[in-house]
Amino acid sequence: MKHQGIAQKQVRAGKPKEFVNGEEFLYLGDSYRLVVVENQASPLLFDKAFFLSQEYLNRAGSIFLDWYKAQARSKITERVNLYLTQTDLKYNRLGITKARKRWGSCGRNNNLNFSWRLIMAPLRIIDYVVAHEVAHLEHKNHSRRFWNKVSALFPDYKQSRKWLRENDHLLTIGDSSVFGKDL
Repeated sequence: MKHQGIAQKQVRAGKPKEFVNGEEFLYLGDSYRLVVVENQASPLLFDKAFFLSQEYLNRAGSIFLDWYKAQARSKITERVNLYLTQTDLKYNRLGITKARKRWGSCGRNNNLNFSWRLIMAPLRIIDYVVAHEVAHLEHKNHSRRFWNKVSALFPDYKQSRKWLRENDHLLTIGDSSVFGKDL
């Protein structure tokens, strides 16, 4: 039940999810339908669609948030390690945050942090943010040397950076006033 990519999709910004059959959710840049099912062993399963157990509808926002965070940790860790193979750099710790506008950060101690929302973006966007933060392991600023490092790691970074600026509003599943959490 995979649908068109996020770039072609028109989605109203800020509209909270209702968690109803047929509603679409982003994952790695593609939109997938939600199917509410009965008697499922796990609250949420993903297999070319999202399958949410009906008994968990009252906690759907939290369940999706937990699922997205787990996927983000796994995929982003994989991508960081991939980009590190191109360098002699190392990070200290990798964290997944609930940041709304800061997609990633690299602290003084080489701790890398990434917003869980990135997992909704296409892989090339995740790769841009990862390359950006990996470059910060060497250059703690946005100097010409930093951008040269980003370009060496991810040559197409300008298009991905532009995409993220234009589409960041799509990378959400709700608003905190509805779910009581920063979704």
